[in-house]
Amino acid sequence: MSRRTVAGFLVALTAASLLFVVDPGADPARGAAEDGGGGGGNGGSSVTVHGTKQGFEDFTGLAVTVSKTRNLTNEAITVTWTGARPSPLGYPGTDFLSLMQCWGSPEAKDFRETCAYGMDLDVPERPGGAVAIDAGRRRVADTPYAAGYPAPDPDESPEKTGLAAGAKMVPFKTVTGERSRDGSPGQPFGTKPNPSGGPDLEETDVDVMTRYLAKETTNEYPYALTAADGTGRVTFEVQNDRLAPHLGCGAPYQAPDGQQKPRPCYLVIVPRGYHHPYTGVDVTNDSNPAVSGSPFKPVVWQHRMVVPLEFAPVEGGCSLDKAERRTAGAEAVAEAVTSWQPVLCANDGPIYGYSAISDFEAAQQVVSASESAPGLVYSADPVVSSNPPVVHAPVTLSSTVIAVNIDYNIILPNHVSGPPTPPEIERLRGLALTDLKLTPRLLAKVLTQSYTRDDITDKERDQTAGNPESIRYDEEFLTLNPVFRHWPRERAVTLDGLMVSVGSSVAAREVWQWILGDAEARTWIQGKNPDENGMWVNPVYKDMFSTAPDTFPKADPDCHEEERFEPIQGANVTFPLCTLDKWPYMGSMNEAALQTLRAQTKGKDLPLRPVPNTTDNTPCCRYSDLPRKFPGSRFVMSVTDSASAARYGLFTAQLCKPKRDSLGKLVMPDDCRTPTDEAVNAAAATAVGSQVEGVKVVDPVKAWATQGAYPLTTVSYAIADTSEPVEARREYAKLLRYAAGSGQDPGEAWGQLPEGYVPLPAALREQTMIAASQLENWVTPTSPPADNSGGPDPGAAPAPTDGVPSGGATPSAGTPAPGPPPSAAPAAQSQSTLGSPLGIIRFILIAALVMGLLGGIAGPIMQRFAIRSGRK
Repeated sequence: MSRRTVAGFLVALTAASLLFVVDPGADPARGAAEDGGGGGGNGGSSVTVHGTKQGFEDFTGLAVTVSKTRNLTNEAITVTWTGARPSPLGYPGTDFLSLMQCWGSPEAKDFRETCAYGMDLDVPERPGGAVAIDAGRRRVADTPYAAGYPAPDPDESPEKTGLAAGAKMVPFKTVTGERSRDGSPGQPFGTKPNPSGGPDLEETDVDVMTRYLAKETTNEYPYALTAADGTGRVTFEVQNDRLAPHLGCGAPYQAPDGQQKPRPCYLVIVPRGYHHPYTGVDVTNDSNPAVSGSPFKPVVWQHRMVVPLEFAPVEGGCSLDKAERRTAGAEAVAEAVTSWQPVLCANDGPIYGYSAISDFEAAQQVVSASESAPGLVYSADPVVSSNPPVVHAPVTLSSTVIAVNIDYNIILPNHVSGPPTPPEIERLRGLALTDLKLTPRLLAKVLTQSYTRDDITDKERDQTAGNPESIRYDEEFLTLNPVFRHWPRERAVTLDGLMVSVGSSVAAREVWQWILGDAEARTWIQGKNPDENGMWVNPVYKDMFSTAPDTFPKADPDCHEEERFEPIQGANVTFPLCTLDKWPYMGSMNEAALQTLRAQTKGKDLPLRPVPNTTDNTPCCRYSDLPRKFPGSRFVMSVTDSASAARYGLFTAQLCKPKRDSLGKLVMPDDCRTPTDEAVNAAAATAVGSQVEGVKVVDPVKAWATQGAYPLTTVSYAIADTSEPVEARREYAKLLRYAAGSGQDPGEAWGQLPEGYVPLPAALREQTMIAASQLENWVTPTSPPADNSGGPDPGAAPAPTDGVPSGGATPSAGTPAPGPPPSAAPAAQSQSTLGSPLGIIRFILIAALVMGLLGGIAGPIMQRFAIRSGRK
């Protein structure tokens, strides 16, 4: 047995069952997989479902497509639709969709009780726009906002729906059978403190739901808006049992056929029209043109469209009787290796554990003599080692991206002076922005806290006092993105910092290399001159960039200090609000992508609120959480990896070369790049030799100078220790052969290459196959040619999978047997080189870790847990 084996763990395996069709009619509309069933191969598992005519509303022209319905974990799916009536002025007053995830049986009377919904999320409201009332709640009792409207629903009776007489809300039923109070005489609501200090108040339906859901993490989507052409698009976060235990999706349960299976769930879409639900009157002619009432009211619920969701099991799929082969390394490979693991362990195959650690820590671990160190790591940084010798094998081709979640927050007519908003811009109001352009200097401005909004104290400091408040007021940004000239002026309608992950990484270093490779960005960030509009870099940063850092420093030392005038333990106490409070680090790039989807930065801001001190019961204080931004008002961005961005359905910014006219004025650029397959392959073809013979890396500056190449492209290598025992080397070689073979086939099934990666070119696959043979046979890599060309041309065209040199058998995509959740042994802790910058940056990063600002900031631990919890 290898000196590097520990108790195993693994991720979920694929779930395979056939979606089915239910003819529309009185029953809810149901959808079927477009590929006709099967195992979720390259054909995908998208589903289209059509609306029906019920009562006064006719949705027969509505077609809703769900991008993925099988093998789901904690991820995002895209919901698009056509044939809908446009939402008026971008407001959810009439003609919108409500989406929710449910666990019960669609045929059951209590199906609506099993849906995670009802947190009354903020409405994308603007002055002068009508909005639907109660559309984000579970309340079904008659309400006081308009006499008799909506009237008590005649179909809301114990006989028809099972709801208790006098119930004020549709209760929530958890997968374990717990049923919330419904406000009826038999299940009355409780009470809550009166914030005004008077008698206690009765709870509401929303208060009841806070026992199960939270506004910060709920995945309900109450107000999905339709564009002027009748189309719409939203990104819906599906959650398995690990994130939504009250639903239990993907957890093992005994199916009706008696088999143990992962629990399925459902996406429910409730379209809202424009008629009074009981009289049929067109409400768009009213003074307040809006429909009202919960989607759970029977007169509204009858229009529901139900799409079955097949979840991958959250429990482990590999035997716990076998020791695992340890692997660890960069987050850029996480989605791929997590997909490959269940297929590799099928049919009594080897078990490969994985822990996410930095590229630099991976280099330390693969050459460590520790018994618990991994025998194979993943990194974009080649490892120089002769004792023990290591082999390098390309496994993934991906990129670092700027992920965005921004809504067209367009100024309403007649609310500002100046030229009117063009009709083609007005039609975008409330929809998701898909096209954002950034230059290296614009990204540098955000990363260096150079906008005054990012200066917590707002005090005058050197030349930066005249800087724009935020990126949306920067003329450089507005020239590239002129649609933002039609944004409202409110302070809240802008970017709250740029979310980045903590710690050192090759990805961070490559971002800075790209920025510093641009002459305008380099001279600006080093404080040599302002931009053409007089904006200076934050002086704290100007001396940090003689070389490219490998972190995203948050170095501004300013703090807001709020003094509490009530004595605490006999003295006034000052509470600081500093950079890492307001703009905390994310624990990983994956978390940064998830929080971008949720539009929640996890930061804090004024006001200072009293909270009980749990240690001595003395009043203490905390700053308020920055609120989650909801559809219609989102403006969030993050630095993440392409696979995480794809997992959560995020758009990515275009990286643009600044262009100037004959007078030196900045104009719309004509060279903007996104990480398409072509652009990533073009960058890979520019790869240069590294300090390790035969291993090439992408230089962001060289790629940026190459037409059509995406500069932040990364080739990630599996780096294996040749001193491992024979059996270990044989099994690591099997992993490499699979990664270079079937593991490069794009698709959504386990074992395939997830979205966000580009298949390796044939030359890189061949290099991996050669490395696998060298590793298995303990062969020292052949010396490269004298010009150190770095081996095969990585830009060569991909070859068919069956044409890749095998070097050994490729495992079949069998289905592993389900099993209990495996254990996750921590990676060996060794001294690592975390790179620069030093000084205050180092202390800030340490402070971030000590303070635990993100609740899971330790990337390796979070990654291991997430892999066990589903797909990642």
